[in-house]
Amino acid sequence: MAAGFLNTMRIGSEAIVIAVCGAVLVSLISARVGSQELAAKVAAGDLSGGTFGTLAGGFTHALHIALHATAVVCAIGAVAIAAALAPSREDATPAPPQEDAKLPTEVA
Repeated sequence: MAAGFLNTMRIGSEAIVIAVCGAVLVSLISARVGSQELAAKVAAGDLSGGTFGTLAGGFTHALHIALHATAVVCAIGAVAIAAALAPSREDATPAPPQEDAKLPTEVA
């Protein structure tokens, strides 16, 4: 049951991330080309609706911004995970030195 739940969460989160990334790309491309419909075509790979250089440049610019944002999110996640996995300060304090245990002397 746990495996099914984890797989559902993994696949569901992947679908959400892909949808958000696609929406961000279309939004960024539309800011460059001026049309939401044309931006959706460009994001899908159709560069036939206008000047090739303008459309390709808009897609490239949008993809760079999206990839840089993804890199920032990954870096923040890596720092957060490293902080979460770091040993606590209580565990890092050294133990007080132990006195040497004296062995009992033999009684004759």
